[in-house]
Amino acid sequence: MIRNLLKFVVILGVVCIVMGSGVAGLYGLWRGRIADREAAARREAIQRVAPEGTTVDASAPIAGEAGTPSAVYAARDASGRVVAYVAAGAAQGYASTVRVMVGATPTPKGLVIHKVVVTAQAETPGLGAQVAEQRSTYTLWQRLFGADEPERVFNPFLKRFEGKTAEGAADVQAITAATITSTATKEAVNQALAQIREAIKTR
Repeated sequence: MIRNLLKFVVILGVVCIVMGSGVAGLYGLWRGRIADREAAARREAIQRVAPEGTTVDASAPIAGEAGTPSAVYAARDASGRVVAYVAAGAAQGYASTVRVMVGATPTPKGLVIHKVVVTAQAETPGLGAQVAEQRSTYTLWQRLFGADEPERVFNPFLKRFEGKTAEGAADVQAITAATITSTATKEAVNQALAQIREAIKTR
């Protein structure tokens, strides 16, 4: 009886070791690809919130380390002049951490938000998840019969941040029945703006 029990324990231990090694091997194999995908998604988000016609060097932030949440990037026009800044922010929502990327332009009255995108969230579908859902500018008629202008997508909630200062962002109307997620998004946006202000101050 004891011999059989020991045999079972040994076999179970060997199986666990083999399975653990397999998982570790697969992670090591895919780690590089996962990192590359995350970096590509980050670069895309950075460029999306920067003003049209500008370029952002995601490998050379003006503050923080590239690829980290504390990094602040400069958006430059064709002449190389800095016209906007980009930073990330995060805050706890209802069911997950809401992560955003924010582009903002410096003005005499302070930083003005150019654009906000949600880069990660796992909020309740149909409620909090609306902070990341995209809608089309096309009407049903345009979809059926075509349109002269190209289709664009937008998020009604995130659109409300555009053109606002940090103070104005606090007054953005929340999504109905998703107050916690909406508040988390506002906090994440304010965190990003605070990082930009700090980076500008120390330059």
